[in-house]
This record gives sequence, structure tokens and C-alpha cells, in this order.
Amino acid sequence: MSWLTEPDDDWDYPDEREPKSRLRLVALLLGGWLAVSLLVLAGLLMFGGHSSSPKPKASTAQSPQGTASNRPSSQPTDVLPAGWVREAGDDQTDCRAHSYGRVQAFFAKTPCSSVHRVLATTNQGGRTVVVAANVVTFDTSAQAQRYLVLVNSDGTGNISDLLREGVGYAGGPSKLPAAAFASRQSGGRVWVAEAAYVSGASSTTDPTLKALATQAIAAN
Repeated sequence: MSWLTEPDDDWDYPDEREPKSRLRLVALLLGGWLAVSLLVLAGLLMFGGHSSSPKPKASTAQSPQGTASNRPSSQPTDVLPAGWVREAGDDQTDCRAHSYGRVQAFFAKTPCSSVHRVLATTNQGGRTVVVAANVVTFDTSAQAQRYLVLVNSDGTGNISDLLREGVGYAGGPSKLPAAAFASRQSGGRVWVAEAAYVSGASSTTDPTLKALATQAIAAN
């Protein structure tokens, strides 16, 4: 029989419907998988968009205060008696540069930690009184004691008051007149105050002025 001979009618042909059935099955499977995938994706989007876990809140805490520029000053606060007016004041750390006489020589050998100066006025018996006060702080009470003995002695000098260094105020004198003196020590600090009338005669022994000088150092 030749390969060109027509086949016999009894030849067993494969069923033409079988490939179509397979394609239909594959299509059904793909369609089902796609539907399931879409359902899963929709669920993820739904629940992912409404997460139950709380979002972290932005911090509202502020930087603590008390930096080097905001630290509490070690200087004593000016607590003036009632009726007194603070005219000027400052803080220094170089006592030698702001003193004179033997006191200046003392500070050259025994530096202070700081000095706080204040200039105030008050009225006494119708007369204006100017009070120049300062408090010097030392590292030790022994140093403060030696300084107190020196500054209490006549003609030994003192911390320069603000008027002496050109720090004035409206209506004030250009320099401190003859003034009454008072001092005290507490630990490593020494307070000194001088009081004088702004106009008219003043005396270092005037009891009113001495009382005001003593009041100045007692108030700080």
C-alpha cells in the first residue's frame, strides 16, 4: 500500500471535540484563579487602608530649659528695702580690674569668683540719698575674711562703685560724695555699702547715712 493511498473508512480518528474540552477546562481554571486573586487583592486593599495599629504621634516635648545662657545666676538677687530705687547694677568676674588701692593688690594675689554691684537711691527726711553697694564672692570663707579685714581698714581702697567708673543716672552725682560705710561677711561673700546725700554736705559718721548703708547690706 502506498503512503498516498486513501485511508480506510475504519481508520480510528482522534475525537475532534477533545481539544476543545481541554481548552474550556483551562479557561475555567484560569477564570476561577483570576476571580480568587481579585477577591484577595480587594481584601488586602480594604484592610490595609484601615490599619488598626495607631500611628506614632509627633513629639511635642520641647527642649529643656537651663542651657549655659539660661542657667540660674550664682549672683545674689537685689532685694532693696521698700521705697528704694535701683538705678544701675552689673556683674563682673575680674575684681582686680574694678578696684583700687591696696584692695586691688589683694585681688592680684587672691582673685575673686565674682562681684555684683548696685547703685540705688532713697529719700530720707526730704533729701535724696545714693547708696553704692557690692558683694564679692570668694572660693573660701578664709579668703573672704582676709578681704573683710583689709576693706574695713582706712585708706586701703575698695571695689570701684559704678559712679566712679562713669555709670551714672538721671539727676545723680558724677561721683560718690563723702559716704558712710558698712560691711559684713557670710561664708565666702563680703558685702560692702556706702551711703551719701546727693546734694549738700555728707559725713562718714552721719548716723542716718550709716543706718542706710547697714540697711543696704542687710537687704541682700
